Amino acid sequence: MMGSSGQGSTTRFLSCCLAVIMLLLTGGCSSISVVETWHKPAVEAHRYQKIMILGVSRDENMRSTFENLAADELSKHQVQAVPGNTIIPVLNMDKATRAEIVAAVKASGCDAVLTTRAMSVGSATVSQGGESAYIYGANSLSSHYDFKRATLQISMFDVATEALVWSATVTTTDGDSTAKVSRDMGKFFFENLRRDGLL
Repeated sequence: MMGSSGQGSTTRFLSCCLAVIMLLLTGGCSSISVVETWHKPAVEAHRYQKIMILGVSRDENMRSTFENLAADELSKHQVQAVPGNTIIPVLNMDKATRAEIVAAVKASGCDAVLTTRAMSVGSATVSQGGESAYIYGANSLSSHYDFKRATLQISMFDVATEALVWSATVTTTDGDSTAKVSRDMGKFFFENLRRDGLL
């Protein structure tokens, strides 16, 4: 018969397992991996109050989804964020001149613009060696999962000076899940911009 200490250990183990499973099911794991980041020196850092989120994409639905969800994530952290499609309509993005875009951004009252564009998109097969349906990977079969890998370039510009103040290159293996990547990007923006003194 198992003693009370053994039962306690088993209960704690099962609780930990349940917590991990719930985290995975609710999308708690970020799809974002950082390649590099850069920002202006701390002495020149400026805290921005209202940021426009601008996705550079020819896919109108993808652009709107990204901008709306990333801005929503920032708003959850009390950051005033504006989806670019509410200022620069999706259908007009390709036709708008540089001067028109600058004028629209300034008229919105935003003091920074955060742009994101895909640098490369491709598929990758990842092999999880030893993982299986059996406890502790008891059988020798490996599981294979297909992911859509994407590399994204992020740039933040000061509206007043039009100067680049922050940038990052990131990768994701959830490139085919626009909603998840958009929310993960919103969280990434908040955490990194706050760390670098821009929020």
